Amino acid sequence: AAKNPSAASPQPTTGSSAADLTAAAAAAKAKAAAGGVPVWVTSVPTADGDGSNGHMPMSSMCLIGWGTDQIGSPQYLRCDAAAALSQLNDAFRARFGEPLSMDLTYRSYDEQVRIAAYYGDVAAKPGTSSHGLGTALDVQEWPGVYGFGTERYAWLVNNAPTYDWFAPSRVRETGAYPEYWHYEYGPGRTS
Repeated sequence: AAKNPSAASPQPTTGSSAADLTAAAAAAKAKAAAGGVPVWVTSVPTADGDGSNGHMPMSSMCLIGWGTDQIGSPQYLRCDAAAALSQLNDAFRARFGEPLSMDLTYRSYDEQVRIAAYYGDVAAKPGTSSHGLGTALDVQEWPGVYGFGTERYAWLVNNAPTYDWFAPSRVRETGAYPEYWHYEYGPGRTS
């Protein structure tokens, strides 16, 4: 039976399928490497994470009830960020008739190293990414849907702070690292 995405709420994760998800991500990366095209995927938190950037324990993370990454893996955020995102998604769905289309959320330290190796200085230094704390998300990189100047982008920039999510000034159109797809969780912050 199909789930109603608007009724989905973040759920604390369990380790029951973490090995399967990690194996699927590794297989997708290997397939992409063979073709020379990088595939960035949401990382699976580990049971023994120490809480440092990129090493978040499964117990502090919640599964987002809608949306997957490029290979179909579920999305994870820190539980307070996930609860706020669920509320933001409800408002987004009420406005646009569809859920937020997420691309990436949590990023392990190893994935941060891989991204930094590919992008160089443009990427966050491994161990400093807000994705590594489970407090960032990237919407799909669809410029005509979420890009600068679109209705959805304007709505998110103006309304996300109501739900403690925001587009940091550094990633806005005139920022040092323009990324229309990137949003962060930070109660009380707006940029």
